[in-house]
Amino acid sequence: MNEEVITKLAKNYCNLEQTLIEELNIDRQSNVSSAEEIWQPVFRRIVPTKFNVEKNVYIIDSHQNVSQKVSLAIYDEQYTPYIFNYGTIKYIPIEAVAAVVLCENEKDKKRETEGQGAEETWLQSIQKLKTEMNAYVRIQSGVLDTNLESLYKKFEEEKRTYEKQKCSEKNCTVRKPQKQSQTSTRPITILCTAIDNNFEDSEFDLVLKNDESKLKKMIPNENRSLDKWSDCLNHYCHDRYENKDKLKALADTSEENKSNRTLESLNVGDQNVLLSLMFQLNQLLMLINNPIFFPHESYVKAFKEVISDAGTKKSK
Repeated sequence: MNEEVITKLAKNYCNLEQTLIEELNIDRQSNVSSAEEIWQPVFRRIVPTKFNVEKNVYIIDSHQNVSQKVSLAIYDEQYTPYIFNYGTIKYIPIEAVAAVVLCENEKDKKRETEGQGAEETWLQSIQKLKTEMNAYVRIQSGVLDTNLESLYKKFEEEKRTYEKQKCSEKNCTVRKPQKQSQTSTRPITILCTAIDNNFEDSEFDLVLKNDESKLKKMIPNENRSLDKWSDCLNHYCHDRYENKDKLKALADTSEENKSNRTLESLNVGDQNVLLSLMFQLNQLLMLINNPIFFPHESYVKAFKEVISDAGTKKSK
């Protein structure tokens, strides 16, 4: 590429950042924050067009869990088209969500502190949501049933066959039991804040702080291998599940890093935060790639259980 073009592109992102800072500074003076309105077009510009960026929504799962209100949700509407509506309120299944954003300011934090006693934090309300392996879908090789019990049974059969037939030769043709690239996905968590704090140990994957004159970006695990990022996004916290051992057996994870690639290597520089954010966030989105197959039957079961319970209570 021509150096002049590269320079102009980089400068454009710096100009965009400056405009963003000015808008956020004005918003800080308001009694009611509308930071999500300011950040929404920024994320829309950064992420691929296959993703929708929706503001003020709730995330749900097939286990009847509901998150606290999410400032911005980045989700794949083409791949998982189920958005449940209650009037103008939107509830998005966790399987579709690639990233969630919390927009936080001093006034919000003050109200939160004054009203302490809540059972869970915003981040915990996201972390408790569980995707489900229970889809029936056509793929390139045929129809696939991702029901956990079916997959595990097939895996055990392939494992027994492999143990009997495997050979010590380098080019052994006996196929290893097939593992799954996704067993329990979770969204990338992003905090957009105007609050002074030490975010080096933050549980958020990515923190963007408005420092009045400059946007600061912090990624606590920026040096982590992309392999480890892939594991934590696609095989998240199996211990939350009843069938945790089966999920762990099916998960295509590795104790060793296959790559020395990190998010840190995708930093353009401190002087161009939004350009670095674009490369780093999209790298994480590529690790998720497509949502886990949608478990229709699991959501139908959840609706049936709730409707049945409501009918039972009404008849009493």
